[in-house]
Amino acid sequence: MSRKARKPAKPHSRKKAAKRVLSPDEEWANDIRERVVADCHPFQRWAVLCILRFISLLVGRGGGKTTTMRARAIIKLTSIRRAKLLYIAPTREMARELMWEPLKNSLEFYGIFDEFTFNDTRLLCTCKRTGATYKLVGLDDQGEVDKLRGQPFDEVHCDEASLYKAKLLENLLDRSIGPRLGERNGTMVLAGTPGHILAGPFYNFTRPKAFAQEPDEEGNPIPLHVPYAELDKHPGWDGYVSFHWTNEDVVKLPNAKVLYEALWNNWQEALRVKKRNRWSDKNPIWLREYKAIWAADATGMVFQYRPHLEDGRPWNQWDPFGELKLEGLQGLRIALEKLRELHPEFGDWRFVVAGDKGSTDPFALNVFAFSPRDIERRIWHVLYFERTKMYIKQWAQMLIGAELNASSPEKESIYGTIGWPDGAVFDSDQTTIDELANVYGVRFKKADRNPMSKVGAIELTNGDFVDGRIFIIKDSPLEQQLQQLQWAEDSHGRLIENKAQANHSTDTLVYGRKENQMLFESGVVAQDSTAPADTVLQAMVAAGEISPVGRDEYAGLLTDPTFGDSEDY
Repeated sequence: MSRKARKPAKPHSRKKAAKRVLSPDEEWANDIRERVVADCHPFQRWAVLCILRFISLLVGRGGGKTTTMRARAIIKLTSIRRAKLLYIAPTREMARELMWEPLKNSLEFYGIFDEFTFNDTRLLCTCKRTGATYKLVGLDDQGEVDKLRGQPFDEVHCDEASLYKAKLLENLLDRSIGPRLGERNGTMVLAGTPGHILAGPFYNFTRPKAFAQEPDEEGNPIPLHVPYAELDKHPGWDGYVSFHWTNEDVVKLPNAKVLYEALWNNWQEALRVKKRNRWSDKNPIWLREYKAIWAADATGMVFQYRPHLEDGRPWNQWDPFGELKLEGLQGLRIALEKLRELHPEFGDWRFVVAGDKGSTDPFALNVFAFSPRDIERRIWHVLYFERTKMYIKQWAQMLIGAELNASSPEKESIYGTIGWPDGAVFDSDQTTIDELANVYGVRFKKADRNPMSKVGAIELTNGDFVDGRIFIIKDSPLEQQLQQLQWAEDSHGRLIENKAQANHSTDTLVYGRKENQMLFESGVVAQDSTAPADTVLQAMVAAGEISPVGRDEYAGLLTDPTFGDSEDY
């Protein structure tokens, strides 16, 4: 049986077939790879050649982090057929300035500019030989970001990662890009200098001594990232590998002034800036921008909250939930269980409840735990809750239960879990406070909103942060506000809180901390004499500065559902 003659392929079919047989010229690609790597300083070279899939770069200003990603991009564009690479910056304009024009210049420097096409509108670079693409986007363009969802990539570069909001970066890594990164065995690179907000994925994948909440099966801590120099201690590691260097490290290399002239000049200028501004070695700007060390910026910040010390040890942050995302009653129970586990020596836990009435802002409620047996008088944040469009009855139901029986709070309520608190304070109008007391049997003290009084309370709160006596739940709204709230100036040049920034939860902390102090000073709560000896504290009790009166004498203070007219309780 004779076969039918095949028709000549149509022009578009021939083009498709040609694309299918495209393959990189290995000799050409290897030559480019060698030239690119040779132009890197040693710290860059290790990062450029790293074959692990999750990489973080914590680099001092001008140290070459963006150049490192550009080198990785050029190598993969010229060596991987149909590779899909992505570069992300905080804004589209930053993406253009940091990568688009410098990429063109680099390709021209290596004599391969004509091997690429450039779509300036889409910020899309394509290698003609391999068909590989490198697309640049800014996170300010939500439409472009949404297009990334569900796409597989060979490599993704997140530049200036400390500038992203923590939740935005989490969503990018865990929801938009992460789920399909494994389809091409893709690589994720997070790069930047440290920021002044010590939170988020980039912080966790670069800070010293960052560990997961739960240990492994043998009880050993699990690192969130491993420094490149320590990889041999972690065989089979498949998480983030971290790189850290500064211009100071580069200028210490042999013949650095000749080999890396630009970086040498950058470091000399950095030293002049430091001298001109009279910065000490501990100045947070110097530490972050030039030494690549995470440091909170005290200048302009309302609160001196520090989640961790420079060496990575936890300081003002605690993480009772691990990977769980909890709030309200469920979170309260887990936090209390964790607190009792961490401090079994403190058997008698007491509580202060603090709320802030929301109108356009959310209603905020936070609960703080302490123990009279703790001579350091530390305070643990154990519940957070924020919600808009809530009314007074709902608040009461949260506190004492759906049946609104103040004489016997239900188990499925806050007071049914912690008992009646020793202190309760509310930033609200007196009418609302009276309604809570007279209608629902839930009594709060009205917060002192005098601006001067509040400034003093903030200073005392900051003193406790500095001394490590307040511990805030990780990733809670309270922690987020503590790290973002900045001072502003009024028309008279006086420092005031920035009204454009949320402060409803931080207000509850200030008022709650003040109430905690007053409980001790008034004798409503007495320092337990069975606590470990503290000569200074005992001397204060003996001198009458702190009353030894116990709680029993005031047992009915907050539990009696019948109330008088006092505005205090």
